[in-house]
Amino acid sequence: MLRPGQENPCSPGSKKLVKANPLKHSGLLKKKEIFVGNLPLDIKEEEIAFLFKDFGIKSLRKHNNSFKSFAFLELTAPEAAKLAVKLMNGQLLKGRPMSVAFMENRKIHEVLKTSTPMPDLEVIPARECGITNGATHISPVNQRACYAVPMEMRSSFLFHVLKGCFGDAKWLRSVVGVAGEVGLLVTDTLPLMPYFWAIVLNEECYKSMEKLFKALAEAEAGLPFLAKQEVQRGARCLAQCDIGDEGSAWNRCWVLDPLGDLAVVFFVDFGRCASLPLNSLRKLDAEQFWEIRPLAQPFMLEEGVFPPQVIRRQILEGTLKGPSQWEPHILRFVVKTD
Repeated sequence: MLRPGQENPCSPGSKKLVKANPLKHSGLLKKKEIFVGNLPLDIKEEEIAFLFKDFGIKSLRKHNNSFKSFAFLELTAPEAAKLAVKLMNGQLLKGRPMSVAFMENRKIHEVLKTSTPMPDLEVIPARECGITNGATHISPVNQRACYAVPMEMRSSFLFHVLKGCFGDAKWLRSVVGVAGEVGLLVTDTLPLMPYFWAIVLNEECYKSMEKLFKALAEAEAGLPFLAKQEVQRGARCLAQCDIGDEGSAWNRCWVLDPLGDLAVVFFVDFGRCASLPLNSLRKLDAEQFWEIRPLAQPFMLEEGVFPPQVIRRQILEGTLKGPSQWEPHILRFVVKTD
């Protein structure tokens, strides 16, 4: 997000999204490759990519047989790999603790030599699609391109967040009104999936961004940090969020759950969940900071999926084609082609 003195995201100098190369393994890089074991046998590649999306995925390979399922991930930097091992090792997934560790180059090489090409994404059953608008089945025409709706994009999840932060969930209905040709500032993408969060680049949104960021910048230094006992589900707070090449910026968030010395929070203006140290959260409970509705909203690509790298702070130009089949507040987007 913008901070005072940063460039206007609407300016011509902002970056444009470019097509990525097909997913492939780019070689064995020391300390950037991690092993993820003890995975559920029925886990899908897009689920693994979603779990590790905040660490910057360069490539992903899943392997399984009748007895076990595991994966190799190459991350963007050694620091990201170290953090992934620290935060994700032992985390429960469908009732079983994941094993996340660095892998010896020799062992990785032996596995990759016998690995098969990455298969197509598996079809998601209707019951896993996050359907909350009354639909009960997937029509045959859509079965070939069905992706599970990410939890933080489902209306059932957003309803609770919006009620907790803003006192109502009217925002869910208001975002559907956006239509036609638009420019979108991407705040987060989901690797190997069509879903993403973005800010609509229009005058109204730009004024809201200026007003919000100015208020947060002026108040940040004087806001107290939350005490450990105050970090509970539903706490409204301020925390630093990764915004891409520019580093991080203070932004509004809502606590989902404390986990030991960490807290899982949802950044309402980015549409992104993150695990942060408990002692890094500032108190932000004054109503004046919650008068502006969320800046970002969920979209999905009408065709194609995003590459394994997380894309942030880039501009997409294209046309909105109406609500998605599963969640009416998620708008379908067609990227403009030159």
